[in-house]
Amino acid sequence: MSIAALKPPAPALGSCASACRGLTAALQRLSVAPSTSGRRLGLSVEASRVCQLTGAKANNGYVVTFSHKRNKKLQEVNLQYKRVYWPEEQRWVRLRISARAMRTVEKNGLQATAKKVGLDLFSLPYTDARKQRLEWLSAQPGHPPQAKDRVGKSRRMKNPEKLAASTKKPLVARYILGGRVILTRDPEYVAEYREK
Repeated sequence: MSIAALKPPAPALGSCASACRGLTAALQRLSVAPSTSGRRLGLSVEASRVCQLTGAKANNGYVVTFSHKRNKKLQEVNLQYKRVYWPEEQRWVRLRISARAMRTVEKNGLQATAKKVGLDLFSLPYTDARKQRLEWLSAQPGHPPQAKDRVGKSRRMKNPEKLAASTKKPLVARYILGGRVILTRDPEYVAEYREK
């Protein structure tokens, strides 16, 4: 018999004592640990200064002064955010790796190095470098992203005759010199502005 079963339930105060008597005993017997059976565990994001390929971490060292005093110093790893080409999947994968790991990747290849460590390259952010994707991107107009319905439903023009008779052109977003974005009703004006 457990100790929890021998304890009397906590007395409930107030006028609802009789209504809550069974409830407090039931709450004491409940387990408060959350169940993970029905949930899918997502990708855990770690912001630690550790190389993703070699697992290299900071080293505890000392700075020795002229008078031989030793001050603690953390010797950090030379970590770089690097886009590394993955030839098997034709994509650029973004990694946080040390300078030593860069040389290891050049020697052994990215896929072999990641497999040895147990790193899932598909879970990392990437830029697609396949030929089909590059052709599709070159065929698309280079306009900034824009919402399809710029005006809310309550503020849209409801009279179809008035809408058909309107001479206003819709506002469109376009890039101009220096990568800046402007909203204009006349895209030809933007083309002239780019050439200047």
